Amino acid sequence: MKITSLDLPSSVEALGTVREELPEAINVDEIMTGLKCWENPINRFFVIRLHRSADPKKRLKEWEEKTRAGMDTANWLREYELVWEALNGRAVYQDEWSHDFHVSKTSLGWNPNLAIGRGWDFGLYPACIFCQLFPHSRLIVIRECIGEDIDTERFMYEVDRLSAEWFPNARFVEFVDPTGKNRVGTDGRTYTQLLARKPLRAKKIYLGANAPVARRTAVIDFLKENVKGQPALLVDPSCEMLVKGFNGGYMYAYLQGTLKTKPEKNIFSHIHDALQYLCSKVRTVDMKVNLATVKPVEPRFGGRTPSPIPQVEGTYGR
Repeated sequence: MKITSLDLPSSVEALGTVREELPEAINVDEIMTGLKCWENPINRFFVIRLHRSADPKKRLKEWEEKTRAGMDTANWLREYELVWEALNGRAVYQDEWSHDFHVSKTSLGWNPNLAIGRGWDFGLYPACIFCQLFPHSRLIVIRECIGEDIDTERFMYEVDRLSAEWFPNARFVEFVDPTGKNRVGTDGRTYTQLLARKPLRAKKIYLGANAPVARRTAVIDFLKENVKGQPALLVDPSCEMLVKGFNGGYMYAYLQGTLKTKPEKNIFSHIHDALQYLCSKVRTVDMKVNLATVKPVEPRFGGRTPSPIPQVEGTYGR
């Protein structure tokens, strides 16, 4: 069973730690800080993993800041963090995204006077992003869900359950993949029809922009803007896959030394597609629940601790 970002560390410090790429179901010996070794059971090779942290000087934040200056995220992860999933390419939002600026330092709250926008991407790896559009067009990204080896209907039931738990009594507005009006299966039902039926019973469904450039531009518009020095797009630290995608996982890969014109379809692309569908239309939709009670409040940067992220039984996850 795999669990995606539904099983997240609760602290920002834990999210900031780079996860080591180590073999599963194999005994790994740690000789000292930064030095690990194991035996490959297939070819019997003895493997040594030497990380920069083996050198005390290279553990210092000052050394990291000096060395990383001018280096893109993908190269840093490969060369110094030994993270090989990262990513031989260029981050899609490399010129607009700043982790320190766009990721909240603490868990964000939600405003019950505003609707929750859910961005959807369908297919074998369905994804759903939960956002609110605050006054002055500030988009607050609160939660994410990503499925693997799960059918669309089961995924929708999980999203419905988590929506009720995370946002009790909230009103939801759906932003979907334009292919959502196409057929889902042999029975002829479409994704939008599934959203309108049990369990979600969605009443407002909007098709996101179809053109890939328009969708990415919609996200860039939020990233480039600020409101009185605050980011127009702010992400809760629990959105692990979205943040990793921004940091370099969602990227243009190289083909014979030249960058491809379309982002790679990988584990990070689905949640980013969901965000793009939402960003492309959310500013054109009334996201207020009750106009008379809405106040131009900023999102909370701390305070009440969010409810624990639940474990999910079955094949739901990353």
